[in-house]
Amino acid sequence: MSSEQDRDTPGRDVLDSISIAAFDLDARIFRTLWHSIVRTPDVALAAVQGDFSRYLSPVRVFVALFGLQFVVAALLGTPLTGTIDQFTSHADDGIVADWLAAGRTAGGNVPTIAEIDTALEAWGSLLLWPIFIIASLPYLVLLKLYRLRLPLWAHLQFYLVPTNASFIVMIAIIPIQIAGMGWFMLALAPALGLYYVCMGWLIVRFYSRSALGTALRLGGLVLLLPVTLILSSIGQLLGTAWILDSQFGLSLIELFRLDSL
Repeated sequence: MSSEQDRDTPGRDVLDSISIAAFDLDARIFRTLWHSIVRTPDVALAAVQGDFSRYLSPVRVFVALFGLQFVVAALLGTPLTGTIDQFTSHADDGIVADWLAAGRTAGGNVPTIAEIDTALEAWGSLLLWPIFIIASLPYLVLLKLYRLRLPLWAHLQFYLVPTNASFIVMIAIIPIQIAGMGWFMLALAPALGLYYVCMGWLIVRFYSRSALGTALRLGGLVLLLPVTLILSSIGQLLGTAWILDSQFGLSLIELFRLDSL
């Protein structure tokens, strides 16, 4: 009897944890998420004023959503970081095998694709933080130039509220990765569109007094999108190259070179 109870203990622990998470959530999280989309200026203004009686801090919400995306991706088996299959989608199997043979695990064995993907996912989830920060800097600098008198902390709040709104959509479309990365990239358009709609709302409220000024300022942020994508891509490639080299003694550049032969 005691052995059966012992076996049931982990299950009870999981259920208890779920119950606590479900019923002890601060109601402000749901209001903050919804109002980040439908009342973007209100959430941003409350954050700038330090009034968290109705809404949570955009920084806290962003951290929660950033972590939630990995939980959802893990449950669905759709990694958010790069995989060897993605890097070698056009490479011959023999080329990949030769490339793997040049590497070694900590135990001295030739690494497998599964082992490499596991390392990329583990380290990649950590590296996404600095990559996001670096890719966000051009937006923060431009927002600061739009209104110099505001402290950088205020501009950060104005940047994060639309980011959180788009994050909600991005997490919702993670399951689409199952149908293929092409469909997933198409599904990113609504998330990106929502970001610029919410940011345009903030520009009207806090950064511009005319329609022309609003259009020019929003256009400047739109023009930064390629810069953000380039910075993110470079960061991910450098991170992947570092992981491959430090963990397995493999060269990402060599893989690309072999793939081009």
